[in-house]
Amino acid sequence: MEKKLYFLLNQAQQKLYKEMDRETLAELGVTSAQAAALYHLQQRNGCLQAELGKALGLGKAATSGMATRLEKLGLIKRTPSPVDGRGQRLLLTVDGLQVLVKARPLLNHMNKALEGGFKEKELEVVRRYLNSIIERLG
Repeated sequence: MEKKLYFLLNQAQQKLYKEMDRETLAELGVTSAQAAALYHLQQRNGCLQAELGKALGLGKAATSGMATRLEKLGLIKRTPSPVDGRGQRLLLTVDGLQVLVKARPLLNHMNKALEGGFKEKELEVVRRYLNSIIERLG
């Protein structure tokens, strides 16, 4: 069983989330998923809440809950969409941007740890493999 890729990828993902959550909660006061939401908003500030959910692979309720928690933390601001009466636009606040500045070293550290012991050519194969999964199942 330990050689089946599905189970290895699933186990690796769970361990990565657990470790990253531990670090981001301790250092930033947010989970890794919340940090990912902030990163998305840094790239697409003012996007619709539904767009954020789609980008993160979350359903409506989970996205709404996350947005509510981020808003309560003062990291984002929600405003009504001028185009879609039911939609909410999400905007990063100054505090949200500060969390992202603090998050960068954590992500760099995690990436270096993940890449440790591998040659660049090996990492290229891993990246190509993971991207192929995302593209095929995306």
